[in-house]
Amino acid sequence: MNTGLAALESLVELLTPTELQRVAASLEATGRARRAAREVAVAHEARANHLLSELVPEFGAPRALAAALRVAARTMERQPEPPTVVWSGPQLPGDSVRTTDAIERLIDEAEESVLASTYSGSATAPFVQALRRAASRKLTITIVADVVRQRDCAYAIASAVPRAKVYGYHYDHQSGAGYQHSKVLVIDGQISLVTSANLSAAALERHLEAGLLVCDVSVASAIVRRISDLVNAGYLRPLGSPS
Repeated sequence: MNTGLAALESLVELLTPTELQRVAASLEATGRARRAAREVAVAHEARANHLLSELVPEFGAPRALAAALRVAARTMERQPEPPTVVWSGPQLPGDSVRTTDAIERLIDEAEESVLASTYSGSATAPFVQALRRAASRKLTITIVADVVRQRDCAYAIASAVPRAKVYGYHYDHQSGAGYQHSKVLVIDGQISLVTSANLSAAALERHLEAGLLVCDVSVASAIVRRISDLVNAGYLRPLGSPS
C-alpha cells in the first residue's frame, strides 16, 4: 500500500481540487482510469493516467478511489479563484473590469498560446490587434470563426493575424447549416473568458454584453479539449483560400 500512498500523494500534488472532483466523478461514472484522466489539463493527462492506473488496483475499486479523491479535494487549501464578471457597453462609476481591457491585457500577457472563437469581427478590432502583437511574439494562436454568414470576417481576421491557425465551423443539422456562435478566449491553457460579446469593436465597446473570466486550468482544459475534439471530428476545418 506504500506504493499506492505515494501515487495518491503525487496525484493530489499534480491536480487542482476541481480536477480531482472531475476525475472522481468520471471514475464513478465509467470506472476507467484512461477516461478519467481526460478530465485534467492536457499537459498532465499522461501522468494522471499512469497514476490512476496504479491507484485503481490499490484501492480495489474505482468508487473507493473516487471517494478518496473527493476527500483530498475538499481538504486541500488551494482553491480556484472565483470568476470575475466583465462588461461592455456604458462605463459606469465603480466598473472594475471591462471586456476590452480584459481581452487586450490577457492577450498581451500571454506567454505560450491563445485560443479564441468569435462569430464576427474586423481587422481593426482591439481583439485582433492584440492577436497581431501576440503573433509577433511567436505565440501559438488558434482562432475559430463562422464561415456561413460571416465568411468575409473570418478571412479578414485570418489575414490580419499572421501565423494563426484559423478554423471554420461546418455542421449541417436538419434545417440547415449551423453557425459558429461561441465567444471564448483561453490564455496559456489556464485562463478562460466566456462572453456573450462577439470579439468586434462594436460588441466590445458599444453593445451591452457580459462575460465571466475564470482562472481555473480545468475549465480552460475543457474548452481546449472540446475544440480539439471538433477539429478531429471534422466539424472545425482549416480556412481555405477565399473563393
